[in-house]
Amino acid sequence: MQQSSAILCDGCGQPAGPGHIARRLKRLENMTRYRPIHVQALFLAATGPAADTDYLYSALGDFAGEGAEILRALGIEVSGRAVEAALTEFQRRGYVLAYVLECAQANGSAAAHREALQQRVFATIARIRRSLKPKRIVLLGNELTEFVPQLAAANLEATLILREGRPFEWNELGDRLLTKELTAPLEAL
Repeated sequence: MQQSSAILCDGCGQPAGPGHIARRLKRLENMTRYRPIHVQALFLAATGPAADTDYLYSALGDFAGEGAEILRALGIEVSGRAVEAALTEFQRRGYVLAYVLECAQANGSAAAHREALQQRVFATIARIRRSLKPKRIVLLGNELTEFVPQLAAANLEATLILREGRPFEWNELGDRLLTKELTAPLEAL
């Protein structure tokens, strides 16, 4: 009798080989380095970027893709600064960027991607409750729209920040947009 030695990745739930696991561990190490002790705001998106260069915590030299977008939307200056300085400011503000599926989906249809998100959302809620414990959660990306009711009902002890009841879209993030959204509830007090 032959046993299967497939390992499931803890970041995405996919069967994973050594390369996938090594990449996941490297991303986890990079994120952990800049994780604040007290999380003021968790920026939660559906799926981590496929390219390491677009992953906020893996930037080398310059920020690109989603990493650059989130920093721009928060008003964190990157031009003329070392990557470490921008990530340290992100950390000092108490921010974390995480994903329901930490690893990009290798191949698959939109239905398979949706199913993978559905399978991982409960693990993500548990991670938010047990480990991250943010004060605010900002959802990023249309793919998370269907999970808004689950997240709102999950008793996460965090304010869910949405745009007109829906997650913020990556392509709509303007300069300092998220900074304005994060300070608006505080100004109302």
